[in-house]
Amino acid sequence: MIQEAVEEIERTAKSVMNEVHTALPGDIVSFDPGKGVAVVKPCGRYVTSGGSSIEYPVITEVPVVFPFSQSAGAGIAFPVKAGDSCLLIISEVELDEWRSGAMSGGSLRFDLTNTVAIPGLLRGGGGLAAKACSSGAVIISAGGAEIAVSGSGIAISGDLTVKGDIKYTGSLSGG
Repeated sequence: MIQEAVEEIERTAKSVMNEVHTALPGDIVSFDPGKGVAVVKPCGRYVTSGGSSIEYPVITEVPVVFPFSQSAGAGIAFPVKAGDSCLLIISEVELDEWRSGAMSGGSLRFDLTNTVAIPGLLRGGGGLAAKACSSGAVIISAGGAEIAVSGSGIAISGDLTVKGDIKYTGSLSGG
């Protein structure tokens, strides 16, 4: 009898834990840069309380995270395209209040509808990451252009267009 009670408690605990979502990989289905939200498809499969394995549903209106300071107006943004991998983080609280400022009446803790996406999750090794590690540099790359910032300076490959004044101290040389 005690063993049956223990087994029932374990089943109940596992069932509850299956409903708590924290983080998982996903793919961008589409991205609206004007709104800063994406439609995403979580990878993997969800196991129901009955033991069935089903695909995760597509999630809409997912805020996309970029390194950005709204108060300073400074940040980094890059193109996000359908098929890009991302890390999906499921919020402990509903995002409604954060989004609109309106109090939410529901309690959807760890629910997939309260997901944010961080683009850039790599499925395998990345050539740019390997290059950055081997050169000890922060590398920004787009197409054939590249900026590498390291302890020895800043290297730019590709064409350089400057709007505005250039001010410098030291010497200026060209090749």
